[in-house]
Amino acid sequence: MRVRPLRTGGLPLTWRVAVLAGLAIAVLTLVAVLAAYFVVRSSLYSDLRNALRQDAAEVATLYREGGQGSARTRVTGPTGGVVVQVYGPDGMLLVASKPEFEQAQAAIPPSDVASARSGSLLWSGRLGGKRMEAALAPFDVGEVAVLADPSYIGLALAGLSRALLFTGLALILLSAVVGYLVAAAALRPIARLSRLAAELGPERLDPIPYEGPGDEVGRLTFSLNGLLRRLQEAMDAQRAFLAETSHELRTPLTSLQGFLERAKRHGDERARRDLEDALRVSGTMNRLVEDLLQLSRGELVAVPVPTHLVDPAEDVLRPVAEEFPGVGLRCAAGGLVLGDPERLRQLVRNLVANAVRASGGGEGVEVSLHSENGDMVLGVADDGPGIPQEVLPHIFEKFYKGAGGGAGLGLAIAEQIARHHGGSIEVESVPGRTVFTLRLPAVELGDENDA
Repeated sequence: MRVRPLRTGGLPLTWRVAVLAGLAIAVLTLVAVLAAYFVVRSSLYSDLRNALRQDAAEVATLYREGGQGSARTRVTGPTGGVVVQVYGPDGMLLVASKPEFEQAQAAIPPSDVASARSGSLLWSGRLGGKRMEAALAPFDVGEVAVLADPSYIGLALAGLSRALLFTGLALILLSAVVGYLVAAAALRPIARLSRLAAELGPERLDPIPYEGPGDEVGRLTFSLNGLLRRLQEAMDAQRAFLAETSHELRTPLTSLQGFLERAKRHGDERARRDLEDALRVSGTMNRLVEDLLQLSRGELVAVPVPTHLVDPAEDVLRPVAEEFPGVGLRCAAGGLVLGDPERLRQLVRNLVANAVRASGGGEGVEVSLHSENGDMVLGVADDGPGIPQEVLPHIFEKFYKGAGGGAGLGLAIAEQIARHHGGSIEVESVPGRTVFTLRLPAVELGDENDA
């Protein structure tokens, strides 16, 4: 299964949770503000209409009973003043407490007035170009109407809207801060778990300590610790297999080298060269077995202190290229390095073998050498399918297996050999071309004479 690389950019999880919490609180605040606005608006109109209904009933009682007093002074309304109108039996306006409300355009329609004959009636509409609220009540010879201007409610609601707006904005800003603090506190165990998991590696697979409750974070920690335990068991089994295999191979390889040495001493000249090649290959195999044994113990590959002047072209690249038919060799410059020719051949042999396997044959592989800034640069290039970008950062790690398979040790050994020789090894890969570059410090003859 191919693992996708993590996407770069974007908000951290803490900020995403804070933003979501802020949006949720903002929506709730908006709903609460609208609800408060409409509740207050409904309450104000309800209070006004109830007051008008009571005033209309009181004026109708006054006219019906013929008591003393003025209707204009008996009722004041919610705003400190109302208008009283009296309508006749036919629903036509007879008189009003204010002259401007005695005009025809200020009269309630007769059909609406007639509706109040059976009981009190609430009415709202425009009279004389102004919106008015009214309550009508019947008496002996007609109907009485008490009117009030509700514009004060609009002013009160405008002030309330501003107050609610500022309060809502303050709550939204406060919710963003509180949301971030809550998100940070809630995600702190996950951040700690991520930090502890990032500190793990192939050489350190200790369980992650956790003392919290058995919630989602606890279950995640338990699952990670189970995975770490299985990884540790698998790596222990792998190391044990390598150790046992390397130990079992050392004895027959030692015997093989002894047989080849004896055959070389007793053989004729025609067989001597072949036997020397066989001895060199068996020596390389014996050293590879020792490297595997050391790596299985978690140790670095032991490389002797380099004491030989090595010609990379003649002592390293050419012999390795001859082992793989079809591999091209291009040497742009000569030079010397200080090192162990056997180890350097082992390094280059690992690179060339991987390249031949990736390209499907030696014809697509080229080995090169040139001098650059005081270094000898050895390159191994192939025209294979390339190495996936997510694999490149791990390609020199021990026991890391890419798509090509293998035990995950060849490149780890190559990287350690390069480091012990004071050099470095890098890789660049795109589909159709992969290049491994080995840099080794060049040695000038003057350096040798000074020594």
